[in-house]
Amino acid sequence: MKIEIGNLYFLILIPIIFAFIYYNYKKYRPFSKNEFKVLISRIVIFILLILAFGEITLSIKGRNISTVFLLDLSESVEGFEEAGKDFISQAIENIPKGNKSAVILFGDNSKLDKGLNRKKIYETLGERPIVTATNIENAIESALAIFEKSSAKRIVLLTDGEENKGDILKSIPIINQENIDLKVYKISEKKGNEVYVDNISVPDNISVGEEFSVSIDIKSNYVTDAKLTLFSGRNKVGEQNVKIQKGTNSFVFKDQQHSGGFKSYRVLIEAADDQIKVNNEGITFTNVTDKPYILLINGINGDSQAIEEILTRSGANVKKIGPASAPSTLNEFLEYKTVILNNVHIDDLAKGFVDNLETYVKDYGGGVVSFGGEDAYALGGYKDTNLEKVLPVYMDKRGKNEVPSISINLIIDKSGSMSAEGGGVSKLTLAKEAAIKALENLREIDEISVIAFDDTYDIVVPLQKLTNKEEVEGLISGIQIRGGTSIYPALEEGYNIQSQSSAKIKHTILLTDGQDGYNLDNYYDLLNKFNSDNITLSTVAVGEGANAELLNNLASIGKGRSYYTDIYTDIPRIFAKEVLLSAGTYIINEEFTPKILSAHEILSGVKTSEGIPSLLGYIGTSIKENAVEILSSNHDEPVLAAMEYGIGRTVSFTSDINGQWSRNYLTWEYGPQLIKNMVYYTIPKYEGEGTLNIYQEGNKAVVEFYNDNVDKDGRVIGIYNGENGEEGEFELTQVEPGKYSAEIPLETIGFYNFNIREELNGEVKSNYKGGFAMQYSDEYKFNLNANKLDAVVEDTNGSFINSPEEVFTGKLEKHYKDINLTTPLLLIAIFLFMLDIAYRRLNLDIGVLFKKLKGKKTINKDNKRKENIKVKKEKSEKIYESNLKDKVLVTEEVKEKYSKKVKEEKKPAKNKKTEKKSKVEKNTLNTDMLLKKKSDRNKI
Repeated sequence: MKIEIGNLYFLILIPIIFAFIYYNYKKYRPFSKNEFKVLISRIVIFILLILAFGEITLSIKGRNISTVFLLDLSESVEGFEEAGKDFISQAIENIPKGNKSAVILFGDNSKLDKGLNRKKIYETLGERPIVTATNIENAIESALAIFEKSSAKRIVLLTDGEENKGDILKSIPIINQENIDLKVYKISEKKGNEVYVDNISVPDNISVGEEFSVSIDIKSNYVTDAKLTLFSGRNKVGEQNVKIQKGTNSFVFKDQQHSGGFKSYRVLIEAADDQIKVNNEGITFTNVTDKPYILLINGINGDSQAIEEILTRSGANVKKIGPASAPSTLNEFLEYKTVILNNVHIDDLAKGFVDNLETYVKDYGGGVVSFGGEDAYALGGYKDTNLEKVLPVYMDKRGKNEVPSISINLIIDKSGSMSAEGGGVSKLTLAKEAAIKALENLREIDEISVIAFDDTYDIVVPLQKLTNKEEVEGLISGIQIRGGTSIYPALEEGYNIQSQSSAKIKHTILLTDGQDGYNLDNYYDLLNKFNSDNITLSTVAVGEGANAELLNNLASIGKGRSYYTDIYTDIPRIFAKEVLLSAGTYIINEEFTPKILSAHEILSGVKTSEGIPSLLGYIGTSIKENAVEILSSNHDEPVLAAMEYGIGRTVSFTSDINGQWSRNYLTWEYGPQLIKNMVYYTIPKYEGEGTLNIYQEGNKAVVEFYNDNVDKDGRVIGIYNGENGEEGEFELTQVEPGKYSAEIPLETIGFYNFNIREELNGEVKSNYKGGFAMQYSDEYKFNLNANKLDAVVEDTNGSFINSPEEVFTGKLEKHYKDINLTTPLLLIAIFLFMLDIAYRRLNLDIGVLFKKLKGKKTINKDNKRKENIKVKKEKSEKIYESNLKDKVLVTEEVKEKYSKKVKEEKKPAKNKKTEKKSKVEKNTLNTDMLLKKKSDRNKI
């Protein structure tokens, strides 16, 4: 046993206290007996406190062994997890008595999965490390952290040794210093044929139009033919059929970029017999520098010549495209500073445009400018979409201009000819889709009814308010094809239904692809009823088989609109538009002079003191609460409005830009300046001094932002968006002066856009864009570090094992187990102190208390002695009764034998019998004596 004193100088106080006590004892004598006992008690308390503060530790030598299992769960051994845990479970079941064990799972980092204890069962904590790398050095450091200081230590490492992070060789000195028994179970998996993309590199920054090289390194462990393909974004840059040799293979592609922004590159290698596919792709990106581009999307019915000329003359880079070519990914959006929509219907835009528009504006500071026309705003299908979210106006009318209740009656042809397909979809299917789409522009206060007809008709949806849209959609979806075509009865029933409605506006839409035997004369009386009850009628002729002339006349007399289409996909758009046009308030064709409501910066440089020109029409909308209404119509509806959305800006001009309604502005002296201001207002002007760096660490993106001038009350926040739809928000924390950092876990390989911004009191002060390419983990590359494991085992006198039974073999030196006395000594001192307080408070006599305790102890001893005597007496009486019974049985047996003997003998004379009897009586045991008291029995 060893004794270690941590704070030796505290022990100096012991003689000082004794001297002080001795001095007081001499000075204040005599003490009473109780006072003397209290003095002794306090001396003991003080000594215990001094010893406690002295940090005394006892070291007791004994067998104190701790074993920590380190299980590799990295992707290079992903199939071994279950077998590894079974190995550890079997070993722990046979752990020697008194030993402790723990389990750590590791990959890129380490997680404790079983705490250090003596349990002979592996109860997992359910932890899981990052598996995209192998860091054995970190795992050993984690094991050292949980070992008890005074224990003998053993590490059991289960790994393939293919470390690609950290350096296990650095662990050799500490293993030797701590005398750790290292045992290694080496996981060996057969490696198949493997080809992978080792690296892809491009210049960090290039200029538009500059030719540059894309260098690709491919590694393989066998010879094979392969196809190598390079993509830039969604576009294929090039493709090569190549011969792959064993080892490293290098290839080069040439490329150019014609627009600015971050451009991602992806290379794909495809080879026969390749075993692992995860590592067949490589990702990188470059930043293309160029002047800010403005994207102009011109609608099918739009004319963008005027705005093109205005922006080009102002020195802007303008790219004009059709709706089908619109950006469909965030990365494509970020090539442009702002996007202009000129009379664009939402159905004409490329898939993905609307999905990414909000992120482009809100999170990356992009701009949007929208110009009106009959394919824009509500008529363009913007309602309840991301377009409505980002624009400064609502698509429906609100407030005093709110449209009154509407009753819509849909009459749909379901005859056999409606089964004809266009683009793989039947006309009836599109008609049902159109009817459902029409519901999107109706409110709960509006009414709907649906009739389906062939040679007869069915009321599919009775007249009702649209309070249960899903139920109505289900009824419409159930319409089935059958029969011929008879329009008149269905139209007449439509009138009957609408005549029952109490709505302010009543409108009927008739769709058919055929004709019946009725001519126009047969319809006059019915149409007069429509007119007299203010029920409007619009018609849709589908394909050449429809009686277009009849339908056109019906719509004309019914004060509605007629449509003809042989492009069946137009049907849903027509129905949706018709519902809005039926209100008669969304297209305002009248001349008026807009009112100026705000001295907004968009009017900067535009002279308005002498008035502004008139407009000839616009599309009805309503202003949003957080938007600025700059120009207003004579109906108090927005004509020009602006809004900040997130960190981006948007502008809406509800009139057109092609001259039909706005020709007075296009010829006005200040018209071009006004239009240019609308566009340039939306271009972000954030400028900052910071720098942004993003790099990969395991399966995380590490974001580092540097700026010494961030306000102390400011925040640095960020967002990210992946090309496969991943997105998230995060806040960077200050890790040192001027440096902010965050770690973002990412699961999907691919390109990510990042946006970092400085905020102060909710206001964005600066904005920074960055790119990041998430690569597959290094676990899927060839590894040459497995031989390090052999070196570590050799230099630490460790051993390789093959079974759980070998884990606890070998002898470890006995170690001292440290026992710190601080806590026990403090507890005893506190206990004595509490007794001292109790004595003084309760005025107890310690001597009497001890006597009482002593007396109680004596009484207890006497009681115990008497109890023992009683038990012994009862026991001896039982033994005596048993012996007595045995003696009686023996005596009776002797008497019986003697009696038989006497009878058998024949006596010749009576006196002889008497003599014999007397002799027998002398020799016979008198059993009556056994019944006498104990003293007599002893004599006998």
